[in-house]
Amino acid sequence: MTGGHDDDDSSFDRTSGTVSAAVVITSIAVLCAASVSIAGTAVAIDQVAILSPDRTTVDATPGETIELDVTLRSRGGHGGEGVEAVTVIAQYHPDYLEVTDVDRGPWLEGAETEVETSETIAHEQGTAILEQRREPAAGGTTGDGRIATVTLRVADDAPAGTTTVSLDESAVDVTGDWPIAVVDESATVAIDGGDEPLEPFDHPDADEIDREPEASSAGTDPNGPDEEPSETDGSDPVSGVTIGITVAVVGLAVLLLAAVRDGPRG
Repeated sequence: MTGGHDDDDSSFDRTSGTVSAAVVITSIAVLCAASVSIAGTAVAIDQVAILSPDRTTVDATPGETIELDVTLRSRGGHGGEGVEAVTVIAQYHPDYLEVTDVDRGPWLEGAETEVETSETIAHEQGTAILEQRREPAAGGTTGDGRIATVTLRVADDAPAGTTTVSLDESAVDVTGDWPIAVVDESATVAIDGGDEPLEPFDHPDADEIDREPEASSAGTDPNGPDEEPSETDGSDPVSGVTIGITVAVVGLAVLLLAAVRDGPRG
């Protein structure tokens, strides 16, 4: 009888070991799949540039001058490609607003490169363009920081209501051949306390605007007296499969295998 009981225990132990091994394999497979999913998400984030104004809503009165700081966030593109050029295109309604200046920020700066700029203000077309490029590219750069400041004046006869300053046509170029997606936010200017949208403006294609550069301060003194340097570092995009994920997968696998090895005792 005792021998039969021992056989049952051995059979139970083998079954438990098999089940535990299956749990280990399944758990590792799930973790690996999760790691790949996280990696894909991280890569997707890497290959995006985000342009946004420092304020999405600005209250202003007729005749008032306002400034919008435009921030760029990007970890670069495929395979560690950095950003080498940025074209900020601000579009607005020329009956209500006028862009008087577009100054570059320090985002593209680097120790081994110069930033070349070109400013075009086509007021009748309601479009202001600031082109910036690193020469040489020096691998490009990545990070978060101010890429431009747009100065606008509200028309003296502007009616009460809301009008938009759009960055939708802006472009970000990396050092490689593959383009990256550009996500942008717009700023809404609320004139004289109005909250009803004013008539929109039909902008021409930005590529059709003559971009002859004008005399501009866009290439000088990008850092204001109280502004710290842009948080760009020229670093490669962060890998999707991080060390933390790898350590977690390996650690859990070791624990589960140890549990199978020790098995039930008694």
